[in-house]
Amino acid sequence: MTTASLPARHTTIPGPQRRRRLRRTTGAATALLLAALTGGCDWTENRRVMSEAEFREHLTLTQKAGEDAVRSLGETPSSVIAGREMANASCKDDFGTDPDGTTRDQPTVTWAPQLATPAAYNAAIAALREAWTQQGLTAQDLPAPEPDEPGAGLPGIRTTDDHGIELSLRPSSYSGKPTLLADGGCVRHRGILVDWE
Repeated sequence: MTTASLPARHTTIPGPQRRRRLRRTTGAATALLLAALTGGCDWTENRRVMSEAEFREHLTLTQKAGEDAVRSLGETPSSVIAGREMANASCKDDFGTDPDGTTRDQPTVTWAPQLATPAAYNAAIAALREAWTQQGLTAQDLPAPEPDEPGAGLPGIRTTDDHGIELSLRPSSYSGKPTLLADGGCVRHRGILVDWE
């Protein structure tokens, strides 16, 4: 019994043309991979570059969102403000490059509401949940720190408002004291802001 081998598959594309097509495909795949890697590591809350004026407005919105949350606890924001900060290591050191004249900042404002007892803290959590729900926002529970950590046993709460600003009340990871935070997210913007008033 004899077996006939199948004829070799014939391609109509000449060798040089096949090599060019392979180089083009490889080049396009490499470009897509680099774009995905660079873009994937350059995620910011707002990938668009804000103008300096837009960024100043974002700072105002960040502070106002936090102040409204503090007022819902029955406190005056200016009397319990703990600090304002622009720098955040994970925002600044994120892999990726920004064009000339563009910088990254993560505006955050913290307040230290006077919640001396667990009952007062839990009442503040309930007040924020109600206030945020009335604004149409979704309140998310945050787990309490572990027994050997500052603020053990005190769960937190957070939400994100319509401007993308994250608001939260939780124990400070350093002191364990209740801390209300307004986080404007990692933002790319034009200009270098030297003051925040």
